[in-house]
Formats: sequence, C-alpha cells, structure tokens
Amino acid sequence: MHPGLSEPRTKEQWRAYISARSPGRPELPARADYDAMTDEERRPLNRARKAHHSALILVEAPQVKRLHRQMGKKLTLNEYAPAGARLGVVIDGPPTVGKSTLVKWFGANFENELRELYPERFDQKGADYTPVVYVSVNAGATPKMLSASLAEYMNLRIRSGANISEITNRVLDAFEKCGVRLVIIDDVHFLDLSYKEGRLVNDHLKYLANYSAATFIYAGVDVEESGLFLEGKMRSTRSDSEQYRVRATQTSDRFTCLELKPFSTDGINNARELALVVETMESALVLFDHEPKSLRKHLRHLQRRTGGSIRHLSALIREAANDAIDTGTESITLELMDDIILSKHIEDQNRLEVARERALQRKGNSTRAARLAGKSGKTGKGKNRAEKSSAVSA
Repeated sequence: MHPGLSEPRTKEQWRAYISARSPGRPELPARADYDAMTDEERRPLNRARKAHHSALILVEAPQVKRLHRQMGKKLTLNEYAPAGARLGVVIDGPPTVGKSTLVKWFGANFENELRELYPERFDQKGADYTPVVYVSVNAGATPKMLSASLAEYMNLRIRSGANISEITNRVLDAFEKCGVRLVIIDDVHFLDLSYKEGRLVNDHLKYLANYSAATFIYAGVDVEESGLFLEGKMRSTRSDSEQYRVRATQTSDRFTCLELKPFSTDGINNARELALVVETMESALVLFDHEPKSLRKHLRHLQRRTGGSIRHLSALIREAANDAIDTGTESITLELMDDIILSKHIEDQNRLEVARERALQRKGNSTRAARLAGKSGKTGKGKNRAEKSSAVSA
C-alpha cells in the first residue's frame, strides 16, 4: 500500500486526506553515536529522515494568511444569508504557486474546526454530514461532466443515460441532505469557456450556486483571461457588446477575485516573505550540521532557481536535504542545490534568465569599456594639444 495520498475524488477520500498525518520528526542521536554506526544501523534513521522531508510542513506565508482570511470572511457572511446565490471567491494565479494547496488547506481547516465544535454532527448515524465538497476539473469539462464529478464525490449512483438536469438535481438534493457548506472547484480554467460552451458553463455554475446554501470557491490559472468572468468570448458587434457587459456583471459581481503570486525578492516586504518561508522549511529539516537561516543569504538565487514557485522551492529544499543525508554533508549547500534538476519548464526558464543576465552583464562591460576608451582618447588629445602649445612657445 502506498503511504501517500491521491487527489480526493470522493467524500471518503477527502476525509482520509484531512485526517492524514505526516511522518513524525525522528530524533537525532548524538553526532558521535551516529558516526560510530554502520551503514546498516544508520539505514532506518535515514529512511525516517527522508520520509519526514518528503512531507515537509506547509508554510502559512503572509499572502496565504490574507487569502485564507478573505475566504473565511465570505463563509461567515454567507452562513445565514437569504436564499439565492451567495458571495464567492476565485483564487487566480500562474501555475505551481500553490493555489490547489491553498484551497484544500482552507477546506481542511474549515471541516476540522466543525469537527471540534460539532462532533455530534459527524457521529450521527445515517446523517453522512459532509460540510466540504472538493472537485478538480478535467480538461475541456462541460457542465454535464462537472455535475458528474460532483455526483461521484457525493457517491451518487447515476443511471446510464441520465441527462444533465437529472444529475444536477440529484447533486443539489445530496448537498442539502448532507449539509454542504463549502464547495471548492479546483482547476476551473479547464472548463470549456469558449463562446458557446462558456456561456453554458457559467449559467451552470450560477445554477449550482443559486440552488445550494454553500459558499463556492474556484481556483485556476489566469482565470480572469479564461472567460469565467466574461462568460465566453463574444463577437464585437454593438448588440453583442451590450449583452457582453450585462452577462459579465452577473458573474463578476458575485465573486471576489484574489491573486496568489510567485515569491519575489523585489522590495523588502517580498524578500521578508520569501525569507520566512525558507526559514520555516529549514526549521523542519532533520540534519546534523545545517545551520538555521543559513539559506537566507541565497534568497535571490533560490527565487531565480525556482521562479518564485512554492512547489519548486519546496522540492528543491527537500531533495537537497535528502542529498545532504546521502552525501554525508548533513547540510544544504549551494552546490547541492545546483546539482538538483527541477521540472523541464523551470529549468528552461532558469537557463533563459541566466543567459539574459549574462547578456546584460556583457553589454554593461562593453559600455564601460567604451566609456573608458572615450575618456582615454580625450586625455590623449588634451596631452597632444599641450605638447604642441609648448613647442610653439619654444
């Protein structure tokens, strides 16, 4: 049995996801005792250290706290709101900045809080209390496919040949029966939001929100450009432009769009946020010789190396920690990190950035050389004029 967790597709898998516990932090023996061990004796400890690193802690960076707070405020506002579509949230941003982790983390915190406050709701026989629904959208998904994913999550048996209305109504009935309060639709940019299908998808999302008492949260890549707020791209005729403005307002007025950005070192606040994340990750490492906060001096390198992506930053530090165990360095160094190969996209991006910086450096060197040559030429001309003047005087 694999020790990790897959992306949840049903409420049972979601419950397993939020109740899962990471491998505990193993205690390090005295360094002298470790050095005296044979390779065979070290193996269980090193395996435990690597298991701990594979599930490195989540870091609640300032922007994560801010977005979680905004989502929480919408949930609170919607709790006793009148019937009809409630306020919602869209988490937008580029790939690999942690959007999926962010929304699942929020959903898990929300449900675990409810479990602490109202344990009887979860223990009630036959009630099947399900406050959180989480689905990840498949590429090119249609309204019917979205309803089918929601039905799968709720473990509904749908007859073969059922139409979209039947599936959706079954889903909404299950939402009401199971007390669903939060619906998270991840990878929403995969919905087919072309002109014709885009309008249907938007109408379907609004229908689900209108006839459910839940708060809806969407997460996706470049959502503002995907057509979610524009309800499909329309022709540029005058009449269509009028219709476009009306339909766009119906969606954009209901959802707050929050952006999750890559980490940056531009500006002191951005640098501090990245430093906080790196230092928190460092504090979870189980290495003999790694000095806390020692990676702070490499922030710019780490940002460039990972493109500011939390996924790649986490992978880089975790893999470097395991390499530090295997090599016996017991500390993360710049050399160890530079030997690690990240995803093709981020490596290609990093090579382009390095090439750009070198080109700028060469250009700067050429400019300085030309400037120095110019100054030297002017000095020589001045010297020649002075010598000629002295010769005439003589």
